Amino acid sequence: MRYLIAGGGTGGHIIPALNIARALMKFDIEAQFLFVGTERGLERKIVPDAGFELKIVDAKPWRGISSLRNFLKSSSRVRRIIKDFRSDAVIGTGGYVSAPAIIAAKSTRKPLFIQEQNTYPGLATKLGSLFAKRVFLGFEQAKELLWRKSRAIFTGNPAVLAIPNSDKESARRKFGLLQNYRTILLTGGSQGASALNEVMKIVIDKNEIPPKTQIIWQCGEQDFPSLDKYIAEKDLPIALQPFIDDMGNAYLAADMVISRAGALTLAEIAIAGLPAVLIPYPYAAADHQKANAKAFANAGAAVIIDQKDLIPQILSAEIAEILTNSALMQKMSSAAKSLAKPDAAKNIAGEIVKMLEG
Repeated sequence: MRYLIAGGGTGGHIIPALNIARALMKFDIEAQFLFVGTERGLERKIVPDAGFELKIVDAKPWRGISSLRNFLKSSSRVRRIIKDFRSDAVIGTGGYVSAPAIIAAKSTRKPLFIQEQNTYPGLATKLGSLFAKRVFLGFEQAKELLWRKSRAIFTGNPAVLAIPNSDKESARRKFGLLQNYRTILLTGGSQGASALNEVMKIVIDKNEIPPKTQIIWQCGEQDFPSLDKYIAEKDLPIALQPFIDDMGNAYLAADMVISRAGALTLAEIAIAGLPAVLIPYPYAAADHQKANAKAFANAGAAVIIDQKDLIPQILSAEIAEILTNSALMQKMSSAAKSLAKPDAAKNIAGEIVKMLEG
């Protein structure tokens, strides 16, 4: 089978696409894949680095009727790519390029599959729900907002988190940390989050972290130089990295997580079964990170701090409340695990193969 996969912009759209492709390869080792994305998105680097071919489309965000010319041009470009590649199916995972790919799939009569990561589906997913064979949902709540609901199924998000079959002690050694300290994993996502980084600096300066607490800190490339200098002046067990490649050991080493509320990050937190303090990115489309976070908070797996309320006293209070209360940590951990869908990628791939064979 030959699959055209459209998804890009952020890691939250690209990583699910890659995970679905890898899962499809386990069903069909001869399957071929071609990704389409934009020049500006992270897919420009991530997709080729993962070993897949990428075609560039000049797709831009929809801003009303003024965007129609670009949309039609992008759709025509994807339609030509589908024909040249002789695609058997099209898979969309979000981003600017997904909507043109959806229209191109419809016009070329190729089976279409959509994977929506968030509680609030984007415009491309709503459009795709009209034509798709299946819409795979990361959150069950998203179904009610689709334009066509009958072909949507809840699978969870296709996060693939390889947590080592070892112990916290081994994982902490990999980060050069102490064994008998509670450990926080602080991450603003693959690009970091300056708002989280700045407030954590103040918490440290005010000595408002509980005693015997250490941090695994993914800060992003932009803030790393200044934070690296800052941490060097502190006598604290902090493993600072611009980007963590070994997230499996990072989650294993941690006792709790402080993070944004991107869909894939939440899927990983659930698989790891960790209590979380979530600070949703306030400028996400339709405030979808806030909706994502609420799903975890309602289940008892997380607490939410809005960025407008993110001050050191509130963050340090939430950290202390979790890390000093073993019963609460266990309760939140169990709630997180109840939300986990570790087989989502395999199940999505299996459903795609079954429908195409049918």
